[in-house]
Amino acid sequence: MIKSRTQFDDEYLAKIQEDAIRLAKEAGKMASRYFGKELQIKYKTKGRRDPVSEADREIETYIRAEVKKLYPDHAIVGEEFDNTGNDSADYVWIIDPVDGTNNFVNQLEIFACSLAIVHRGTPVVAAIFLPSGQEGIVFHARLGHGTFKDKEKIQLSDFEGPQKGRLTGLPSYYWAMFGFKDGLRRRIGEIRSLGSVVYELAMTATGTMQASLFYGPKSWDVAAGILLVQEAGGLVLTWDKKEKKWIEFVFFGKEKPSLENLYDWNGAVLAGNQFTVKHIADRVWFRKRFIFRIIRWIREKKD
Repeated sequence: MIKSRTQFDDEYLAKIQEDAIRLAKEAGKMASRYFGKELQIKYKTKGRRDPVSEADREIETYIRAEVKKLYPDHAIVGEEFDNTGNDSADYVWIIDPVDGTNNFVNQLEIFACSLAIVHRGTPVVAAIFLPSGQEGIVFHARLGHGTFKDKEKIQLSDFEGPQKGRLTGLPSYYWAMFGFKDGLRRRIGEIRSLGSVVYELAMTATGTMQASLFYGPKSWDVAAGILLVQEAGGLVLTWDKKEKKWIEFVFFGKEKPSLENLYDWNGAVLAGNQFTVKHIADRVWFRKRFIFRIIRWIREKKD
């Protein structure tokens, strides 16, 4: 687990964690009621990509209302609605009501309801609902207190990796985004892209995925998952665009980011156990930007 870089009222954070777990469970119940049914869907971009369902909107509306009632001095950043609160708030809730909406609307049970609370940009509490069995499970963490799968504490093993027979999360267009050197491509393991960033990060925290690498996720995609991995004893790096190197993730962009900064944030994220992450970080490189423009052009032509 990582240690606090700031002095917190731990009793206060424990209360926030308790409420976040409850809200994640309620969000999961709401999502489960919608799952498998015909949904009203809108798309954020042309070409029927980035779907938003009525479940996304209803869940986020519910969570926002509860947070305002419980913590009126906290701010809120969510995927589906405008920011709530102001930049003076020390605590910000970052909400992704259904991460993996495309899976969800196509009745693939790989999605998550994700809540993260950041203090001056640093994730300090996380709660993520994942569908499993009849009631689902909640992964949760609090800064300095470890990561839990419901009531079971989880800890990443210190295997030296990456290993060929294990799973590694990479984006579906990873071949256009990243290059590999020193034979990493042959050793990186069985590649998977699950369609939900925070789901992959939860699996990374358990060791099911030996590592996960993402290009350009938003804050609500990764905030909760970052803390899960860190508190399970793992390492999370982000790409410093100015210095052009991997650095340990501490906060989103800068200490005490504005709500707009949190909403607009996106960056490459690499997570896993200490050895595997460092091994990959030393051997992965970013391809030139023009390749992304070619991919975008191809996808637009298909649309």
